[in-house]
Amino acid sequence: MTLLQRSGLEALGTGLLAFTIGRLSTSDLNGFEQAIAIGLCLTLLIHIMGRFSGAHFNPAVTLLLNHQRFGFKALRSQEGLLETGAYVLAQIIGALMGFALAAPLVAGDAVALEGLIPEALLSLVLFALILRWSHEGRICPFAQPLSGLVVGAGLAFLALLGGLTQSGIYNPAIAIGLGSQGVSGWGMAVLAQLLAVVMVLALEGSHLLSHD
Repeated sequence: MTLLQRSGLEALGTGLLAFTIGRLSTSDLNGFEQAIAIGLCLTLLIHIMGRFSGAHFNPAVTLLLNHQRFGFKALRSQEGLLETGAYVLAQIIGALMGFALAAPLVAGDAVALEGLIPEALLSLVLFALILRWSHEGRICPFAQPLSGLVVGAGLAFLALLGGLTQSGIYNPAIAIGLGSQGVSGWGMAVLAQLLAVVMVLALEGSHLLSHD
């Protein structure tokens, strides 16, 4: 598939995820049920689109997976820069459209000040899981078909924890989409997620997340 087609799938997948989150915010489901629904949505999207675009649906995940794939050339080479930029832009556009279709949202904070550290730490756990499983999927033919289930289950569990700690976004595109609908604290969420990216890269550099 071309980069334009793959970026379109990233926008569509992120938009569907954002729409699901937006609709759940106005539902009568409790926190546990909402977390399971979000995890199932991501699982389905990864199974459907993973073989075509990689199913990132998250700018932070795109940065980390492209770093894993290209090294720091992801920010220097034409191929890495184009793919990273196109995916991130598509994911943000998708999230904005998804939340616009799901509006109105329940007012509140995306991440409260006291949720900054939990958001960063739980984002770190999610990103590390995705990086590790991405590696396993490349070297083990039995692991790759389980990627959607593993990542979706991980997100559901962490979303449930996030609801208990006034955090739980783990996705800069989703945070920006929430901000576009008047939800406060989205900048705090993006800051925490970027801190998690830095921490993951530091752990990789110290070989604590070694893939060897």
